[in-house]
Amino acid sequence: MDKPEFASAHMAALNPQQRAAVEAVHGPVLLLAVPGSGKTTVLITRLGYMTLVCGIPPQSILTMTYTVAATREMRARFAVRFGDALAGQLEFRTINGVAARIIALYSRMYNRTPPDLIQNENDTAPLLTRLWQETNHEYPTESTLKDLRTAITYIKNMCLTDDELDALETDIDNLPELYRGYQRALKAGHRMDYDDQLCFALQILRGAPAVAKAFRERYQYFCVDESQDTSKVQHEIIRVLAQESGNIFMVGDEDQSIYGFRAAYPQALMDFEKTYPGAQILLMEENYRSREPILDAANRFVARNRYRRPKTIQPTQGAGEPLQIVTVRRRADQLPFLFETAQNCETETAVLFRNHESALPIIDLCERRGVPYGCKNIDPTFFSNKIVRDVADIFALAARSADADVFLRCYYKFGVPVTKVQALYACSQARQYGQGCWTALLNEDSIRPRIRAAMADVAHGLARLPRMAADDAVRFVTDELGYGKYLDKKGMDRTKLAVLEMLGAQEDSPAHLLKRLEILRGIVQDHITPPGCRFILSTIHSAKGLEYDRVILLDVLDGILPAKPELACRTPGETQQYEEDRRLFYVAMTRARQQLVLFDCVAERSAFVEEVLAALPGHRKRPDAEPAGRRPVPPAARAPLPPVDVESITTVGAHVRHAVFGPGTVESVSGHRVTVRFTAG
Repeated sequence: MDKPEFASAHMAALNPQQRAAVEAVHGPVLLLAVPGSGKTTVLITRLGYMTLVCGIPPQSILTMTYTVAATREMRARFAVRFGDALAGQLEFRTINGVAARIIALYSRMYNRTPPDLIQNENDTAPLLTRLWQETNHEYPTESTLKDLRTAITYIKNMCLTDDELDALETDIDNLPELYRGYQRALKAGHRMDYDDQLCFALQILRGAPAVAKAFRERYQYFCVDESQDTSKVQHEIIRVLAQESGNIFMVGDEDQSIYGFRAAYPQALMDFEKTYPGAQILLMEENYRSREPILDAANRFVARNRYRRPKTIQPTQGAGEPLQIVTVRRRADQLPFLFETAQNCETETAVLFRNHESALPIIDLCERRGVPYGCKNIDPTFFSNKIVRDVADIFALAARSADADVFLRCYYKFGVPVTKVQALYACSQARQYGQGCWTALLNEDSIRPRIRAAMADVAHGLARLPRMAADDAVRFVTDELGYGKYLDKKGMDRTKLAVLEMLGAQEDSPAHLLKRLEILRGIVQDHITPPGCRFILSTIHSAKGLEYDRVILLDVLDGILPAKPELACRTPGETQQYEEDRRLFYVAMTRARQQLVLFDCVAERSAFVEEVLAALPGHRKRPDAEPAGRRPVPPAARAPLPPVDVESITTVGAHVRHAVFGPGTVESVSGHRVTVRFTAG
């Protein structure tokens, strides 16, 4: 087939940027494709162009993408366009699938037996549980094991050295020791997980030239989709395979990189020209999904991100409804609007959120009232989270004051200085005399009067808990019994308590809330979306690659999204997380086709929503929305500033304060010129 014939049959509907991408066949090419720009269509058309017009043997092309489902969809779409016969000659694989073939070839060539692949992560649960118990001397929850698995994946996919592992910022106690123990156990059992598979494949390509040569001879053209989600070790495998031919076509968008916790490495897109000298950088900026108001807001928001290539989404779907701003007083007040939407859902509507537990209050309400809803991959680990279990323990202790096991799990979380010896003594006395553990402590003569008074307050508060409404009980545990201060001291996140409080608003006692949590856990695990349901609940991560007529963004609040406000970021890791949070919000906005709905919470600050609102026509900043400490103060009213540390203000990412403009962040340094973005604008 000649080029004009192919263009007439398969490229007539493509725009100039898309056509340029299809025809960029040889050499290294990075295609930066904004949301909704038709990248899969272009990638498939390009494969057809390579084989039918350029005469490239289909067997010499290796196309890689992120998931098995994506490879199947791509193959199926190619077959619809160009036929099953040609589709059958092309290879569509995940990068893990390529790694498996590298290991298999190495094993045949060198007569080695590869480690057994662990294909179900549940198979590692006993090992990780044992390591956690031996290292941290406590039993890990389901959510703890999930966090540990995620951290292990990150370490391997980022190719961290021992020193980098030891310096890694993490909330997981003794992570380096846990990781090394896990690797020793896998090696002793001649086993590997999926992340080891990648590391082993890279090691083979570097250390066994015959294997690398065989793959380079087999494949001369490499196509990589979703490259912003590709990890550092995966990018290195691709680089080693493609370095001889130089024919690498990488499709992605660093603005949509939202899997940093799984070691996605968008820096590879920023460094593409360094990795592949002479590379072409192409853009696809026309969006075929969303209406103009949605894209205008998304463009303005993402333009303020750091570490990105300049690009602007160009709308093609015309004008539409302006963004809908729903003003509420606080986080819990989002719920009535959501429930009314669920009851009267006339168009496809997705409620998107960062954390899985954000869905639980609306799921609970829909289940109680018999309103249909769909939920996409809601993770039930909220119910086994340490904070949720702590509150459950405190409720249980309030109901069963003599329960020694529960007492020992939570006696030190009330802010009262009780030693382990005293706690064990109280349990012994409680068993012997059938009295409450706190009462037994109060009867101990050696306790000083001031501490005794604090113990009495806790004992009295626990006695009151069972008679409270469940939401009042959650607040009381947090604010009056000292548990909130315990969390703050440990640097732990309080946001799950807000979810418990919202769930508790439907229950008349702590005991009923605990029963409801067990019921909800089963509901979340077993829920099946009714056919034709238009009201969908999903995390933003699960919605990536999808689109909906109407999108409602839930819980976009400081402390949730973003997890930490920009001014609170003190380390490079925290700044990187903040930047990814901005990308996550951007991805969520661009899932909407017709309408985007944002909540504006008066009493709970949302830096992201405020940024969007500030750019809307006719919007006036609400005085009561100004966060504490951020109102303009005349320079004369400020305390004298200390001498300037020149080194601190000439470091990109440094947090600085100006006498007039207030706090800001250093964005760039060029000679004697320092560019600072101030929070006040």
